[in-house]
Amino acid sequence: MMKNKILFLFLLLSGYYLSSCSGDDDIVQNDITITFSQNEYKVRKGKTLEIVPQVTNATNPIYSWKLNGKIISNDLQLNFSDYSVGEYFIIFRVDDEIGYKESQIKVTVADKISPEIEMVSSYIAYVGQPIELKATANYAENAEYVWRKNGEIVSEEQVYSFVEENLGSFALTVKVTTEEGVDIKALTVVVLPVPEAELYFDDGLYRTITNKNNLRKMTVPLGRTLVLAPVICHIDKPAGFKWTVDGVAQSSTTEFLKFTPTEKKAYLIEVTETGTSVKAQVEVTCTEPESTYFRAIQTNSKAVATKAFNYIPAPGQFIDFQSPYQTITQVLQKFQTSVDANSNMFHIGAYGGYFVIGFDHSVKNVANKADLSINGNSFAGWSEPGVVWVMQDSNGNGLPDDTWYELKGSEYGKKDNIQRYAVTYYKPTEKRTDVMWTDNFGNTGSVDINGYHSQDYFFPMFIKESAYTLTGTRVPPTFYIAEGTGYESSRDLGWGYVDNHNTDPTRPIGEFWIEDAIHADGSPANLTHIDFVKVHTASVGKGSLVGEVSTEPGNPVDLNFNN
Repeated sequence: MMKNKILFLFLLLSGYYLSSCSGDDDIVQNDITITFSQNEYKVRKGKTLEIVPQVTNATNPIYSWKLNGKIISNDLQLNFSDYSVGEYFIIFRVDDEIGYKESQIKVTVADKISPEIEMVSSYIAYVGQPIELKATANYAENAEYVWRKNGEIVSEEQVYSFVEENLGSFALTVKVTTEEGVDIKALTVVVLPVPEAELYFDDGLYRTITNKNNLRKMTVPLGRTLVLAPVICHIDKPAGFKWTVDGVAQSSTTEFLKFTPTEKKAYLIEVTETGTSVKAQVEVTCTEPESTYFRAIQTNSKAVATKAFNYIPAPGQFIDFQSPYQTITQVLQKFQTSVDANSNMFHIGAYGGYFVIGFDHSVKNVANKADLSINGNSFAGWSEPGVVWVMQDSNGNGLPDDTWYELKGSEYGKKDNIQRYAVTYYKPTEKRTDVMWTDNFGNTGSVDINGYHSQDYFFPMFIKESAYTLTGTRVPPTFYIAEGTGYESSRDLGWGYVDNHNTDPTRPIGEFWIEDAIHADGSPANLTHIDFVKVHTASVGKGSLVGEVSTEPGNPVDLNFNN
């Protein structure tokens, strides 16, 4: 399935998919690329259609357009007009000093062209709060609009203000009518409770209504400092913060607390946002000094990580867990089988989807050298970046229940790079429907069902609850559609991310430095070694052709195993 995705993306980026509407292969004699803005063009009889393809990598090009074997234009732009009703397959050819390339498009000439609605099929609203739904459609000049809710007409305007006082899922239809035809689209609006202000500490695990009130736990070795910061939910402008340790007030009034314990014990730390009075607590246990539980390489040790501890994917087109009776334990066992096979590609879905895996030894932080290798399947012009987190087994129990440290990448500190970013995904109630999401800033979106994958649910149905929350770092948006071409792409970042085609030549692709580990406030963590690795998808984005942006990481490897 992943090979198909890679092939699909390669063909898309080379101009094949958008320019080969009839299914015929392009004839490629050199590196010329031809990209059209649409799969198929339509024009009313008597009107002129202007088509301008994007041509790259052509030296002194000569253009020609052929219809039924006859040249109809030698310009880059084709003005197509004065043809009778029907379907026309036109070949565009580019010749240059090295060779040539051809690509075929389809043009439909019709007496009438019905409107074509272009809207997503699912929306989120909150109880008592209106949202504006706008009927957007192609070929909709002088259109009339009819909105229906549960079969009843609720609006005859292009924009419908939807408001609902009850929780649940509500069916809508919008009808767009012109003199030339009609289009109707069914929509679903999921109405949720109004989000409440909240703080919580992220321990690297997913949250649900079942476990959200559990006391989160972290560790810090004696002699080290831990920087704490809560995840801030639905508080636009925090007024300030109050911190206590075992009930004793601390001096910090920001979202960060630098905590340096003086004795080995468990501390209860609480933070309060002063404007809303919402609170969060975390238990921090001071353990033995940092090197106490370092695990040296043994004769039977492996360079590759061997033990799977957590696998919680976000929704996505490659996430295929359809049975609600499947358990998280069974899913983890399946993931462990892939780890045992030394898989170099795991599917973790959209933003926040993650795995946690451990080594059978401690991985040293070797100065001025990369320490870890994690493969991806990126290539120039298509990256799906994932953030790497590392953890020491500070309490020596062999479990990843200590403290996570982010390995910063090139986007750290830049605008729109958001730490402690949380997305909540909602389980669909119907088959083949989009997965809706909200974030901790009040934004909404969806992971969309597509025709390339036939499973009933893109949501991991082994999650028993109706929703779950994934937390991490979100990089600035990488997905974009090239203006004028419809070209879908996900840009490459500088360095420091899995499944990213690094643009910084000094940082090899897929290599990571433990020395890049940071505290919550961005200060260096200065870890001597690590035992566990977490990778999560860090970008939020989607395309109509390629689906959601989703990191595909491989199994972590200790690069200095033999040194």
